[in-house]
This record gives sequence, C-alpha cells and structure tokens, in this order.
Amino acid sequence: MRATADERERRGALGWLAWLPWVVLRGLTRMAVAAWWWGARGRRRLPAAAGAVALCGVALWLPAVGAWLVAALVAGAAALGWREATPDWCAPESCADGAVEPEGGAAGGWPAEVVAQRFVAGVGEVVLGCTDRSAADRTVPAVGAGGVTEVAPLLWRTGPRSGEPHLLAVGAPGAGGTGLLRAVALQALGWGEAVLVDGGGSGGFGCFAGRAGVWGVESTPEGAVTGLAWVARETERRLLLDVGERAELPPLWLLVDRPVLLAHRAWAAGAGDPSGWLDVPLRYGREAGVTVALAEQVGVWERLGDGVLGCLRARVALGALDGAQVSAVLGRTPPGAAGAVGAGYARLGAGPVCRLRVPATPDPWDDAAEPEHRRAVWRLLPAPSGTGVEQV
Repeated sequence: MRATADERERRGALGWLAWLPWVVLRGLTRMAVAAWWWGARGRRRLPAAAGAVALCGVALWLPAVGAWLVAALVAGAAALGWREATPDWCAPESCADGAVEPEGGAAGGWPAEVVAQRFVAGVGEVVLGCTDRSAADRTVPAVGAGGVTEVAPLLWRTGPRSGEPHLLAVGAPGAGGTGLLRAVALQALGWGEAVLVDGGGSGGFGCFAGRAGVWGVESTPEGAVTGLAWVARETERRLLLDVGERAELPPLWLLVDRPVLLAHRAWAAGAGDPSGWLDVPLRYGREAGVTVALAEQVGVWERLGDGVLGCLRARVALGALDGAQVSAVLGRTPPGAAGAVGAGYARLGAGPVCRLRVPATPDPWDDAAEPEHRRAVWRLLPAPSGTGVEQV
C-alpha cells in the first residue's frame, strides 16, 4: 500500500518527535552536571549528584527506554485520532490479487457526477471532470445530484505554456465524447472563441449556433472543410503578428466531433480532405493561441494518422472499453475496471492515468435527457450574438 506525501511527512514528524524526550533529558542532565560542578556547595552533594547523573545516563542510553518512549508517543498520537494512511485505491503492483479497489469501495463507485457549470478555474484552465481526490491538488465546490459538494477537478491547462495543448477523447458509441466537447466548449467560451464541427452531422452542437464568440457550427462536409480551412489560415495569420498583438487576441478553440467519419463523408461528397487542414493548428496552435479538441469512437480513431495523434497529448478514454483499448489510447494500463457512460480514464501528457467522470452536458434540445441537466446547459450558453445580453 502506498501512502500519500502528507502521510509520509506526518510519519517523519512523529519520528523526530520520538527523539525529543531524549534530547531534552540529555540537555537537562548536562545542565545538572554543570550546575553541580560550578555550585558553591556542589562538592558536598557529590554522592547524590553522581547517582542522579548515572541514573539519567542509563535511562537515556538504553535502547529499551528509547523504544518505550517511541511506543508511548505513538499510543498518544493514536489516542488523539492519528492513524496510518489507507489509500483510496491501491496500486496494481502492491495488491496481492491484482485487483484495484477504487474510491467508491468494493462496489467500484466512480467520482461524483456533477452537472455542467462554471467551475472555479483560471483563464486557460478547463475542468474535464471529476477525479479521485488522491489524483488532484485541490477541491472545488460543484453542483451535483445531491446539491453543492466538494469535488476533485481534473484540470487541463491550455495556452502557450501548456505541455498538452490539444485533446483527444476516445469512447464507445454513446459513452459521452460529444458531451465532453460540449462541456469544454461551454468553459472555453467564457474567455475565448470557438469553431465547432459536427463530423457525424447529428446536430449535437446546434445549441451553439448564433451565440456570441462562436465563429461557426458546421455539420455538412462542405461547411466543415470551409471551417477547418478558415482555422488553419487564422492560425497562420496569428503567427505573423507580434507577440504583443498576439497576446491581445482571445484564444481560439477548434472542436471536432467524429473527424474520421467527417473525412469519409467529405470524400463521398467530393468536398476534399478535411484532415489536411488540421495539421497547421495542431502543430503551431500553441504559439498562435489555438487549441484543438477531437472526439472519436473506439475502433476508428487510429485512422487519424500518426501526424495528428502525435500532437494530441491530452487523452481521455470513456465508456466500457477493455484494458487493451484504454492502454492503446492512453499509453498506459488503466488502474481499474472499465468505465460507464460519461466515465473513464484520462492522462495528460506523461502524467499518471487517473479516473474521470465528465460533467453531465447533454444536448439541451434532447427531450430524453434529464431536465435539470438540460437547464444547466441552457444557463451556460453565451447570449445570442449581437444582443449584448449575458446569459445567466
């Protein structure tokens, strides 16, 4: 079992405290010897002082006494409520049977589900969802099914200094990849602009059409190719600007759902190859303030090609995928069982694999979704462009 850094520091502090009585008593002994030596009547008390010094020396230097002091200190700390750390879910290499017990216990509960909302995060920080507290460096208040609660957010930091400037989400059909892109778009539009491409033509981004900060919502092959070409040219235009002028521009987000299916639809329609326009924003988007997020289904995401996949260093695997499928996406074996709808695993760059539950972000026009979840999305959408009214 692995202990956290806080528990290791606590044990180290207790170890130092175990030596404290020895240090204090040794100092008092030396002070007593000095007082007797320099005292005016010290020589008359030689037998008593010698006996006291000998008794203190024996008590201090015997290992059994030191062990007794340590045991007494640990017992006192336990009486005050201290106990050895028990990790939320053990590491695969330290579990005797190879099983991984997640934070929810033996039943395998996942991190708490929350609705789409404005999370406590800085500019350029996107909350991909909730994770285990052992995998996060903070907790934030969030609205869930049972009201406001403290959750551990999985933060994806974007921008010029990000080591993982672009995102790839892979999932089983209906696992929540489109919902993750909607959640990312709602947060990104709080400080930036976006182009959304619906590669499958399902209309999952229709609620963003005509909203402030949204340059376009494309669902046809011809429109998607046009939108991707515009993003590539905008990336090149920003690269030609001075650093100061570039910093004044709002970040631009390109969110593409089902890019592999889009490429096939564009080929069938004779609209050209849309994947070729992804090269420029993926390779140079970090310097230009352009962030790309793609979502694709398992089984076809490898067709994106090594050039595209090599730039997508923030990875998410959602849904009921087996260990080999998750490992292929994240580059490392997941620490547990398969996920469910809206739940899975994530890995940012070369970091660890952690569990993830995506905020519930359905299409607000979907009558089959939970009404409260739909209302949360409506409240977060920017105001229609040109109205000057902020959506609340």
